[in-house]
Amino acid sequence: MTLKTLADETVVALEQAFPTVSINDEDRRKISRIIEKTLIKTVEQATLTHRRAASVCCGPDADIAHKIGEEMNRANIALTANLMALR
Repeated sequence: MTLKTLADETVVALEQAFPTVSINDEDRRKISRIIEKTLIKTVEQATLTHRRAASVCCGPDADIAHKIGEEMNRANIALTANLMALR
């Protein structure tokens, strides 16, 4: 599931939670984009936290921590590229 899909589903859930509020298409896109940006920030922060945790827990095995960090960085780059393509 892409973050855009998740953001769109969140907008639908908000519309269902507030049935008396009418949201036009433009506002729906704006809300979805805000949610998507928030999810991106969350993923980036989680990646940073996990990278730091891998470095701390694998301190003596710096090579392993470095490999884990590189793999996480590659995954983050791929995710960012996919998200940029959504724009």
